[in-house]
Amino acid sequence: MGDHKSSYYKKLRKLLTAIFFLCGILPILIIASTSIYNSRQVAIQDIEVTASQVITHRHDVINNFLKHQVDLLSTLISLYDAEHFNTVETLNELFLAISQSGSIVDLQTIAATGEQLAYVGPYREQVIGKNYHDQEWFNEVLVRGVYVSDIFSGYRNLPHFVVALTDPLKSYVLRTTINSSVFNSLLHSAQIGAHGDAFIVNTSGELQTPSLQHLESLNAQEHQLLRHHTGTQITRIQDQLYATTWLNTQNWLLMLKVHIPDMLDSYQEHLHRTIVIIVITASVFLITAFFLSHFIVSHIARADRESTAMDQQMAHIEKMANIGRLAAGVAHEINNPLQMILAQVGWLEELLPEEDPASLKNHQEYLSTIAKIKHHVERAAVITHRLLGFARKISAEQEQVQCNDVVLETLSFLEKEAQHNNITITLNLDNNLPVTMTEAHRLQQVLLNLFDNALDAVGQDGTVTISTSVQEDDISIKVEDNGPGIDHKVMQQIWDPFFTTKEQGKGTGLGLSISQNIIRTMGGAITADNKTEGGAVFTVTIPIRQTTLPNQERRPQ
Repeated sequence: MGDHKSSYYKKLRKLLTAIFFLCGILPILIIASTSIYNSRQVAIQDIEVTASQVITHRHDVINNFLKHQVDLLSTLISLYDAEHFNTVETLNELFLAISQSGSIVDLQTIAATGEQLAYVGPYREQVIGKNYHDQEWFNEVLVRGVYVSDIFSGYRNLPHFVVALTDPLKSYVLRTTINSSVFNSLLHSAQIGAHGDAFIVNTSGELQTPSLQHLESLNAQEHQLLRHHTGTQITRIQDQLYATTWLNTQNWLLMLKVHIPDMLDSYQEHLHRTIVIIVITASVFLITAFFLSHFIVSHIARADRESTAMDQQMAHIEKMANIGRLAAGVAHEINNPLQMILAQVGWLEELLPEEDPASLKNHQEYLSTIAKIKHHVERAAVITHRLLGFARKISAEQEQVQCNDVVLETLSFLEKEAQHNNITITLNLDNNLPVTMTEAHRLQQVLLNLFDNALDAVGQDGTVTISTSVQEDDISIKVEDNGPGIDHKVMQQIWDPFFTTKEQGKGTGLGLSISQNIIRTMGGAITADNKTEGGAVFTVTIPIRQTTLPNQERRPQ
């Protein structure tokens, strides 16, 4: 028989090895093709995310820069009266105070008529005596109150742009020219890749800042990107990726240009490593299939051994059931002599008062001994009574049950074990718990299993908490412990028959499975979970029923 099993397992290993190896080739080829495609898509997505982050950051930086210049001029207008800006001396003092950062080139005051009132800066010769009433930017600021111009040459014959504000009465205009070098430097760090570019254009597509790649103008496809939109827009045109966002109240478009092949070098290296790994994996797959088949066959062999062991366990369970019946018989036989002893001690207790205390030297000692005998006989009677109650055949007949009483009676079987291991049992029983129609002895069987498991889990010096409560139309019984809790993998198997985490010989693995079936036949549920502070909690819920069903049949055991 053993040789036949060994030959069967050997053939099964060879068959599984061949199947795993053949099935592994096709997935490897699929992985190889999809990996290349997905890697490129992920790389492009990463480029899009990077471009979006960079252009959003530059958008905020540029807008904050322009806002700062507007706020600077607005502050000057609010702090000083008009006469303060009409002389070069006072205007020069203000210019020196606000030009420390180097972001502005000059400061100029112009009357509402367009006549220049005062100017401080390097272009004095070009602008002296000029009138601005026909300049586009001047008329715009008079209308809007605040204006940031496009790039223009003006009287200076040099490309520049200005920030201008009027006073509340629009009696004069305070204008400053922005340092182009400082402003253009805001885009230098926005370049992505060796061939990347970043620049600002106006609504007509004219460059407002120099192209980092020295482009003169936008091409036809780039002109299509000048449509107004909100937020950041990502557009892919062949090998170019464009990120665009509008600035300066929709007057300027910040355009970030990325040459996609520049950013794929690292991903090409990644793809090469992936292909090498796939080739190596295919080469060693035969070895993997060999060990995997051995692993599976060994589990099958172990399952066969466990099946044999299961048969032995069932025999052991039957043996324990016979021992239980024997214990019930012994308890019944012991109870009769105990009652006889109790009756005789009671008779002696009645006779002693009739005796002369003077003739009895140890009268009080006799009384004390009789009391002790009665106490211990009654204690033994209670123990045998409990043993008889628990060991007798359990019927499916239902009765009015107070769950608190079932909890207390069940605990009495385990009090000594808890005291021996210094385990604290805390009871939180609802005194207003209603009675319910259920099978008391089957419920006691479930609770005894849960209480016993909790004591095993906490070991020495632990704590077990038992609570009862009413949850809508159900009675809830919770058994909590402060043990190590239940592992996630174990949690998925604890209800399986014959699954146990206890040592060999200490558990059959049937307790929770049987308990679950019992509670289900009662119409309730039993659940297990881990507490956040550590330990496990089992919850039993059974429905509250005041009367039995009229035609209720007995359930099979």
